[in-house]
Amino acid sequence: MVNRTEAAVLTEHGSALTLRELPLPEEPEPGAALVRITCTTLCGTDVHIWSGQMTFPGMLPMVLGHEMVGEVVAVGPGTTDTLGREIAEGDRIGWSESTCGKCYGCTILREPVACEKRGYGFLQRSDVFPYATGGLVRYCYVTPGAAKLLLPDDVKDTWASMSGCAGKTVLRAVSRSGGIRPGATVVVQGAGALGVFATAVARISGAGDVITIGGPADRLETAERFGATATIPVDG
Repeated sequence: MVNRTEAAVLTEHGSALTLRELPLPEEPEPGAALVRITCTTLCGTDVHIWSGQMTFPGMLPMVLGHEMVGEVVAVGPGTTDTLGREIAEGDRIGWSESTCGKCYGCTILREPVACEKRGYGFLQRSDVFPYATGGLVRYCYVTPGAAKLLLPDDVKDTWASMSGCAGKTVLRAVSRSGGIRPGATVVVQGAGALGVFATAVARISGAGDVITIGGPADRLETAERFGATATIPVDG
């Protein structure tokens, strides 16, 4: 099994990432997996953390990246995905937050993003076990508490990777707002990554008219390709 990996490490906010070699656990824990990264996409949050606009006490050094997919190269006993399917070497998986299942955020709030040990580009230092947990690595350690999902062959790496953050953010927003009724008119404010995802989700959920507001023009054109029936530019 691979025991070390190259990684791009953030050691100081606003500074260039440093290429380092990080250790990997000798064997995956029960429920964990070691994955060869095939695609990592960057989120706006990565930029905010890199620049120092978004910080947590003692978070550095760390490996950025919380949207990624890859091929399993080693797996711990009893490792399954969120649907209960066994994960084996050679499988292609995506994953999301790593949660502990024990803290207030997990047990009372039942919110993965409120976990005290939430990982993957947020709260897992690269000098503390299990070291390589962000997306900007060759090999990533996927912890037992991570929500893993076996990916179908017809879903491209790029789309699967982005869905690990942007996709689920939109789906949660739709759920919390009461869902989308067939034939409803939906207005999406913003034409960035989340706005385009929201446009697509609204369309495939059966909305009648999907109006995307934003800019610049090329993003609105993308929104149209993803299902917007009308667009409104905000830049005149």
